[in-house]
Amino acid sequence: MSIYDFGIGWPIPREEDDLFVNTLEAECSARKLSFIFVDGSSLKKLSSAVKKGELKIKFYLDMASETYDSEDKFTRFAYRLKDSGARIVADPDDVKAAADKSITHFDLVAAKIPVPFTVVVRHWERTRRLSAEEKKGLGRPFVIKPASGYGQQGVKIINQKPKLKDIAEARKFDEGDNFLLQEYVEPQALEGRPAWFRVYHLFGEIIPCWWDPGTHIFRQVTLKEMDTYKLSPLIQISSEIARITLIDWFSCEIAINKKTGKFVVIDYMNDQCAIYPQSQHKDGVPDDLVIHIAGRIVEKAWQYVKGRFSLRYRAVWFPKVKVKEENA
Repeated sequence: MSIYDFGIGWPIPREEDDLFVNTLEAECSARKLSFIFVDGSSLKKLSSAVKKGELKIKFYLDMASETYDSEDKFTRFAYRLKDSGARIVADPDDVKAAADKSITHFDLVAAKIPVPFTVVVRHWERTRRLSAEEKKGLGRPFVIKPASGYGQQGVKIINQKPKLKDIAEARKFDEGDNFLLQEYVEPQALEGRPAWFRVYHLFGEIIPCWWDPGTHIFRQVTLKEMDTYKLSPLIQISSEIARITLIDWFSCEIAINKKTGKFVVIDYMNDQCAIYPQSQHKDGVPDDLVIHIAGRIVEKAWQYVKGRFSLRYRAVWFPKVKVKEENA
């Protein structure tokens, strides 16, 4: 039997300059962990080997499966690995529940995590009409989004009064999915910057970043900014989402509502985080953060392989600051 300590599922062929994958492999090498890359061209052969008991992967980072599609080959591969005893990041069963906003929404509400006013429309409610109270809560503009969508896909901003045809039109994106109607949140401005944040949760570590919803450009929040703008709720909220969803690595979007001045979760949980580097894509992840994330994932893989895996703590990771900022 061939045994690999660390595996990654990737939807496209490997590129020579992929900072994330290259760092994962380098970190595995430094810790003497065997590494295997799984893409579409090798998937069939490797899946068959797992089924026959000829291949075992101990720790598998799933960046390729379509969790809700049981016919998806990467999804089936992830389940085959799970059934063979592998640790999957993120576990497909946990993702299936947590990524569905029509489920997670009520979990967050029950935990008293601040979310926008929301109306859930089930996929069988084709003639669902909103009550006067619901229309008032949504206001104008409001947002329509699929419960299982990601990457802004299927999201529509409606500027007029809520109408049945607006909901029907939005449902065409995926008529088998539930939909969320939510109040539109305009972020407060902090010294000219929108108070909108993308926060990463990484095996108990919290990494808050500024994120511009218009340009999609972001950078890490510094320790000084955390104190100056009183951003500690970012840590508390994202930690609670991690507790509820059980997902090891995800991002969420949190904003400070201009209307209320309060923190509110805009996007609940995104697994398989986009991880292309800022040096190659203007709206990418800062390179040092890509490297840190890859190193942290391999560190947890090493702990798992050695039987030392634990999530019994919380930490916050800030970027290195220049001397002039420290003395400011």
